[in-house]
Amino acid sequence: SLALAPELLTADASAVVADPEVQLVVELTGAPPAFEWVSSALRQGKDVVTANKALLAERGEELFELALANGADLMFEASVAAGIPIIRSLRNGLVANRVESLYGILNGTTNYMLTRMSRGVGDYDDVLKEAQDQGYAEPDPTMDVSGMDAAQKLAILCRIAFHCTGTGRDVFCEGIEQIESRDIEYARELGYAIKLLAIAKQQDGRVEARVHPAMVPEDALLANIHDEFNAIQVQGSAVGPQVFSGRGAGQLPTASAVVADMVELVERKAAGASTSIGDMILGEDAVSVVPIEDVQMRYFIRVLVRDQPGVLAGIARILAEERISIASVIQKERDFEGGSVPLVIVTHEAREAAMQRAQQAVATLDAVQGSVKLIRMEDL
Repeated sequence: SLALAPELLTADASAVVADPEVQLVVELTGAPPAFEWVSSALRQGKDVVTANKALLAERGEELFELALANGADLMFEASVAAGIPIIRSLRNGLVANRVESLYGILNGTTNYMLTRMSRGVGDYDDVLKEAQDQGYAEPDPTMDVSGMDAAQKLAILCRIAFHCTGTGRDVFCEGIEQIESRDIEYARELGYAIKLLAIAKQQDGRVEARVHPAMVPEDALLANIHDEFNAIQVQGSAVGPQVFSGRGAGQLPTASAVVADMVELVERKAAGASTSIGDMILGEDAVSVVPIEDVQMRYFIRVLVRDQPGVLAGIARILAEERISIASVIQKERDFEGGSVPLVIVTHEAREAAMQRAQQAVATLDAVQGSVKLIRMEDL
């Protein structure tokens, strides 16, 4: 541990920011006043290091403009994937590339839970409790399991990689709350694994930005990132696929990223370099997010139906009306649930809007029991 003189410690963050002797402010609280503290420091021309992903995802534009206007730097490596230097890699190491796509496992809690489910430890509620007992999940896990944590991180990466204007709220977000062990079993039977993926792709001058459970081929690298580990796969125009992986959370990985930012700032000041924030100001080159309804993907559909003639034909008719073609069908023997039959359909690529309409229509069929499960598929 580091012994500090008592007079150096204070609970008054505003006083620290206002102190004329303070040249560098490090904000690691995640508290609601963080915007005021960071913006005040930048207005005074003070450099800032933060790990606050929510702050950057929702109000980054204001802060980057403040930093540039006042000759200050705003560093934020720890805000995404902690100890994995993905932000520095995108801004520096891959600067000669046009980023074509980005796939990430950006949340350790959900990756741990899905890993444990895939190993047969238990269903959703069981592995959530285990994750909480192990310290991988918060008492209120909503930000993690809903996908919002990953969505905020993806918004930050999209700004760097694609000059995208979207905030965390613009990223389509669906969590893992509805994933069941039987979904993982069917995925394995099809040669896939289920991961909570953060996905960003170039599409006709705009960017797809979405977070949701996805089936990925079991031999894909991201399918083999297990437990609390994170990974990001970047497709560069010159270098091809690049993969960054490691611990995406925790005290030491986060501290490593924070200290790296601090050291870089000190070195830049010693060299007389100007602010590095210019590339974060989007201006006229900014691109927007593609609405999820316009995205095309393949889909896994699971539905419980009565064991009677014509059921598959009825579902196929609805899919055909939405111009969705079937790639394969798995129909098991009778389920223990009242003589019903689990039916699994894998589709070819289709528009999300069409699939959502089909999902709603299938749910209205008399033979369908319960909800219609939909999981998107990504062939990495």
